[in-house]
Amino acid sequence: MTSELDEFARSVRSLTADVATTDNWRPGSHCDDRSEGLTAGLDRLGWNDLVAGDEETLPFLAVAALELGRAATTPYDVVQILGGSPLVQRLAMYGQQGRPVAIATPEGSSYQLATIRESTEVAFADSLGVHSVSALDESMTVEEPGKRLTAWETATVGYFAGLASFVVDSATQHALEREIFGRTLAHLETVQQRLGDAAATVDALVLSAQAGAHGLPALAHAAASTWSVMVHGHMVFGAIGFTLEFPLQRYSRRAKALSSFVDGWIDQRIGQAV
Repeated sequence: MTSELDEFARSVRSLTADVATTDNWRPGSHCDDRSEGLTAGLDRLGWNDLVAGDEETLPFLAVAALELGRAATTPYDVVQILGGSPLVQRLAMYGQQGRPVAIATPEGSSYQLATIRESTEVAFADSLGVHSVSALDESMTVEEPGKRLTAWETATVGYFAGLASFVVDSATQHALEREIFGRTLAHLETVQQRLGDAAATVDALVLSAQAGAHGLPALAHAAASTWSVMVHGHMVFGAIGFTLEFPLQRYSRRAKALSSFVDGWIDQRIGQAV
């Protein structure tokens, strides 16, 4: 990573440390984790300029999103790059009445926005303010939709990479500290294999993000790879058995919930292209 990218990443990392993201989610609850402080801080750092930038700014957008994911902050600002949440099976993140949603169109490099007229809160698997959308107003055209799609894809890949990166670091530290039968977990061959596989996956994800990877294949790979890292992490924390130990569950919940919208968006785009 270049010195400029590294310096920018440190600035975003400092912001995420200053603006704590609360996690009030509980099974069966509806939560919305938007943070005005984080949005304002990102704006000061030039987030919106990066979103409107060209190919050269994509790596900066990606490393910023990576730091957001590493801290498990709200993905609201990543979602808003499109102008609104992807509408997937009538569900939308942060989908209150009056909010816009993104609707896939047959043109691969385009999409439209429509304003939510009616929606109902849904108890979802994470604090993403998910609503069931029952009525929309007329759709609107998006200025430079291709550029916004590219920026959103890039930032989403970065956010996934950040989630996965934290889990590998956390699981590795746990394996080095937790003892079993007089030795640390890190001495177990099965743990070493899982950590090695997870670390290799994360290295590839981070390198892709830092290069500004985008497109449907990059999105699909990031979502699937991040979930595989979550599985390895849970197995290590559970001494080769699943656990819901906090804060790991916060990251795996976020990865699963966000990937459900990303995968749904990909399916729509592919289905309309056929």
